[in-house]
Amino acid sequence: MNQMAQKQSKILNGVNVDGLFQTIDVIKKDSSIAKFNFRAKNQWVNGGENRTTVSDFYGAGKTHVRSKPFVFTKDEPEVLLGTDHGANPVEYALTALAGCVTTTLVYYAAAKGIKINKVESTLEGDIDLRGLLNLDENIKAGYDSIQVNFKIDSDASEEALQELIEIAKKHSPVASTISNATPVNITLSKE
Repeated sequence: MNQMAQKQSKILNGVNVDGLFQTIDVIKKDSSIAKFNFRAKNQWVNGGENRTTVSDFYGAGKTHVRSKPFVFTKDEPEVLLGTDHGANPVEYALTALAGCVTTTLVYYAAAKGIKINKVESTLEGDIDLRGLLNLDENIKAGYDSIQVNFKIDSDASEEALQELIEIAKKHSPVASTISNATPVNITLSKE
């Protein structure tokens, strides 16, 4: 879309609402456009430190390559035998969830014509290391539960905001991935 057309589009909460509804209409006509494949490449550095690069993805019928790849450093805090060069992977899971439920909430608010002035959230999750360390088969290795608490500044009613939170929980791809059993297939490549 050129700049002139974009200036004439309805923008709410930083979302191009006209573009959002155009995208929905296109997907209704051709559902293959809705299929996306996101990719990440990871390299171990040392100890608990890893670097993940995200540079391309497939969507809307073609592969898209970013002009500049995103690189994420993950490590463990010293108490977990790391060097604390980055957030640890379970903290990245919280950041992914925070970003996704927030974006989902804001996009749906824009589609519903609800102006959002500010959104903040806090996330917490409890993990029992006995699951990771295989010390108790009855304790899972991941989060027992995750608590997300939103603060939303908007003129919308509390009922409307609560509805947006429920929509975000239900339709956020990351919330769905975490909440539902998503198969993870791990293989060894032969080079």
